[in-house]
Amino acid sequence: MKFQKPESGRAEILRMGLLFAILAAIISGFSIFYNKLVVVQGIDSTIFNIIKNGGVGIVLTALLFSTRKIATLPKLSKHQWIELVAIAVIGGSIPFVLFFEGLKTAPAINATIIQKTMFLWVAGFAIPFLGEKIRWQHLVAFLLIGWSNLFIGGFKGFGGTPSEFMIGGATLLWSIEIIITKKTLSTVDNLIVSWARMAIGTVILLVIAYIQGKIGMLLAIPPEQLLMIAGSVLLLIGYVTSWHAALKRAPATLVTCVLILSTPITNVLSSVFITHTFPSAHIINIAGSLFGVGILLIVDRKIQKTSQPRLQTQ
Repeated sequence: MKFQKPESGRAEILRMGLLFAILAAIISGFSIFYNKLVVVQGIDSTIFNIIKNGGVGIVLTALLFSTRKIATLPKLSKHQWIELVAIAVIGGSIPFVLFFEGLKTAPAINATIIQKTMFLWVAGFAIPFLGEKIRWQHLVAFLLIGWSNLFIGGFKGFGGTPSEFMIGGATLLWSIEIIITKKTLSTVDNLIVSWARMAIGTVILLVIAYIQGKIGMLLAIPPEQLLMIAGSVLLLIGYVTSWHAALKRAPATLVTCVLILSTPITNVLSSVFITHTFPSAHIINIAGSLFGVGILLIVDRKIQKTSQPRLQTQ
């Protein structure tokens, strides 16, 4: 007689993954609001990301030493190192350059909507590469979430501009990164994955800055800007660690859809602290996002239950 992992244990893992995903969405919502409100405009986007991501990389390196997980790095296989470097290239460096370069000329609302299509790309990739199950209820939830995010305000349609294609390219790369990360997390500690994304990614960003002749800009950043960016560093540490903790425990499609909740969180913060108004578009966005994510949670719980291996005898 052979016993399989009890259903309660798998349900607890999924529940923890969901909690980490919600935490990542909350941090992301605050981070978007903070970066728009506090970070001084005018800093070069590549330099900003080097300082922000590099700060996270330094903190995560210190965490690896303090937890003694640094000793596991030499034990990683060649294949695992290839996956970590791929995560740094595809997720921790190039898409940041593409996204922020595109954001210079693309309307912010267009960039937000394009970036929020990431859950659709992840769902498409997760079926063949991760073996995740997609049911008709998922499609209903996807349509509801996508529709609700059109009610952010100010959207006048896409122009098919190069800047929009750069943002779309960044979104596609981040979607591919999620699939690679999900596979990597099955054999590598999530703190190490977070460290590789941010630390190795920063090295790649430094190479890009050197090619662009921007290294000198690093020395010209005023101290007051560095202090403001420190807030972004703290938020990003919380986001990337909770995001990978969620992705390790829950399906990629579910985790990515929960992240959509960052948009209504940012909208609420903007209404409370900036505009002091709460337009009906925000209510539709919040209600649609919550309802869509709720459908996904119910469906995924049912999938987890129906896919539980039963007691086997032999």
